[in-house]
Amino acid sequence: MSPTPSETSATSSAARRARQVVDALVYALAVAGVVFVVGALLGLAVGGGLVTAKYVMFVVGLLAFGYATFQMRPDPPWDTEQTDDGKVKVTRNDPSGTVLGGRDETKFQAAVQRIPPLPWYSLPPDERFPVPFKMFLASLATLAWSFVMETVFGVAA
Repeated sequence: MSPTPSETSATSSAARRARQVVDALVYALAVAGVVFVVGALLGLAVGGGLVTAKYVMFVVGLLAFGYATFQMRPDPPWDTEQTDDGKVKVTRNDPSGTVLGGRDETKFQAAVQRIPPLPWYSLPPDERFPVPFKMFLASLATLAWSFVMETVFGVAA
């Protein structure tokens, strides 16, 4: 007995969602890795070693957390316009559901797409999770990496 179209659609939807999750996790770990390398190089340059890397990871993770949270805000359901007589008029924004443009792929994202297993399970940029969401995950990964460096590996001031 062959699967029904709805079963096939559910399977392909689950597979696509799994690829989106893998893409987001690899992106988050790649960002955290880049922050660690930059922090370690900075630590070597100023003589702070891994302690400097830990602090750099904490600060960058915290800033990325705030930035990503700010970027994930939904659009307000209203808009304001200034009328000719100086009054402010509030109008309702009605979502039309139209897509204005596809997502562009940055050079960093293109480099991340070459990290295994993404070359084997790649998604077009329009099907990936939005960059603010992936940056939010990257901030959590960076903060977690900083935390593990201090608590597990004993990198402390």
